[in-house]
Amino acid sequence: MSLCAGEQSTATVAFYNSGSFGWVAGRMGESAYLGTWAPEPGQDRPSKLGGDGYLGTPNTAWPRTNRVAVQPAAYVGPGQVAWFRFAVQAPAAPGLYRLHVRPLIEGTGWMEDQGVFWQVIVRNADGAIPPPPPAPPTPSAAPPSPSPAPAPVETTTVFASYYGPGFYGNRTACGQVMTTTLQGVAHRTLPCGTVVQLSYGDRSVGVPVVDRGPFIPDREFDLTIATKIALGCPDLCQVVWAR
Repeated sequence: MSLCAGEQSTATVAFYNSGSFGWVAGRMGESAYLGTWAPEPGQDRPSKLGGDGYLGTPNTAWPRTNRVAVQPAAYVGPGQVAWFRFAVQAPAAPGLYRLHVRPLIEGTGWMEDQGVFWQVIVRNADGAIPPPPPAPPTPSAAPPSPSPAPAPVETTTVFASYYGPGFYGNRTACGQVMTTTLQGVAHRTLPCGTVVQLSYGDRSVGVPVVDRGPFIPDREFDLTIATKIALGCPDLCQVVWAR
């Protein structure tokens, strides 16, 4: 999500009951909730993105500061799906925030962690996207032996998302077949086959342009799922583009 300070938006996530017991709303030990989880904000910790007005969190009608949502139906049986909906409110300070959630049966225990989280970009007052946080300092190393100075490299920090589901088996605009193993990116203007160097954290890849896109403002690249995994990016991330 990309929000202005104080703005609210609705998040929706579906969880499938793969167990042998039903989830019963309002009954301790049988009712399913979404709880806040690690690493941000941490297990059972209040989030800056929501809550019920306590501990400095905005009023988003969450059941509690550490409970994001409760099951929407009175009963969710084995093999059924529950669609959890909850509000997210952007805090006043611009920046990048994450909300990790995990399902649990209240009073009984946590269910499997599926790695579900929301990433919320809070824009500056002028609507601009704030710069990414500075990279942590790296330990100093021994100076290398003298060598010719390399050509200067221009780097730009840009937003990238991923795509692929729904297109597997189809041909891209550059003629490749979209698969889960295709390495590449979609870009609006770069010629097909142009190799782009992208970095996220301590990972870097050089992959070709294989398609056209993305078609969402403020995003420079759409990553194939194989490229997303190689970089270790979440669904939306800020990558460093070296050119």
